[in-house]
Amino acid sequence: MTGPQRCLVIVPADNPELYARLVAAFVQNPQVFVSRDRRLGERALRAVEIFAVGGGELDPLLRRTVETELKRVGARG
Repeated sequence: MTGPQRCLVIVPADNPELYARLVAAFVQNPQVFVSRDRRLGERALRAVEIFAVGGGELDPLLRRTVETELKRVGARG
């Protein structure tokens, strides 16, 4: 038996304010984990990215929920 799918939202390391806003936005959603990118240089993220925990495709409803919240807090145009 598997539980609900989870996703990881990774925020660029150079944007701590956005990270704080996203942590606050998703604190009540146990399916969403927010983390700051730890990579440096060319490998570092330039924009917020969403990944399915465990790989594979993210459930469309969960992706829509996350994308809507990202837009609401100004992380997506």
